[in-house]
Amino acid sequence: MLKVMFNKGITALLNPATQTRAWVRLITKRLLRLAVAAALLLVIYNVWNIASLKSQQQLTQHTRHLAQLLLSQVEHQTLQLLRQQDEQALAETAQHLQQHAEVVAVVIRSPLGESIAASGSYDSVIDWPADAPATPWFMTRELRVDGETLGYLQVTFDQAKLLQGSTLAHDGLMQQGRVLLLLAMLAGVFIMLGFNRIRDRFWQRNINALQRK
Repeated sequence: MLKVMFNKGITALLNPATQTRAWVRLITKRLLRLAVAAALLLVIYNVWNIASLKSQQQLTQHTRHLAQLLLSQVEHQTLQLLRQQDEQALAETAQHLQQHAEVVAVVIRSPLGESIAASGSYDSVIDWPADAPATPWFMTRELRVDGETLGYLQVTFDQAKLLQGSTLAHDGLMQQGRVLLLLAMLAGVFIMLGFNRIRDRFWQRNINALQRK
């Protein structure tokens, strides 16, 4: 009995002119489309994460480059003042640079590492307090003239404030990208539903024709 039922089931599946074969074919195609859609979503998710990470890294590098330009603007003036040994002017230069909201501290050191002029709450890289409100980003320039080291310019940036503008711009672009991606997915769903409706009508006509036979 079971063998007869099994043989009938196999015959119904293999015979293209049966209703069972039509339903199996319809379900198989639906499952295949769902699998392809899931794979595409996974690919989109991975590409999106990679693009977001790379753009964040590029913005960080760009911000670091801008900070280096800020140091370059002060470097020449600091070199001249070191050659003149004008400690008062060096202190004023450090105070002027520290007035930027992104700058936590500025230290101008001698070739031996001794502090000549300083401005800001923290001037030590090694003894940076763990409970400090700012996340430090240290940058140091060696001040050289004709191969001779006259001193060092050490600037401590607040990393959060320095990256704030870039982070806000990045988050805004990512938010717009997510909205566009969602709209594209909705458009794809509507197109798929319309296509499926046409296919369903076609298959329903075939099934009805088989039932009439």
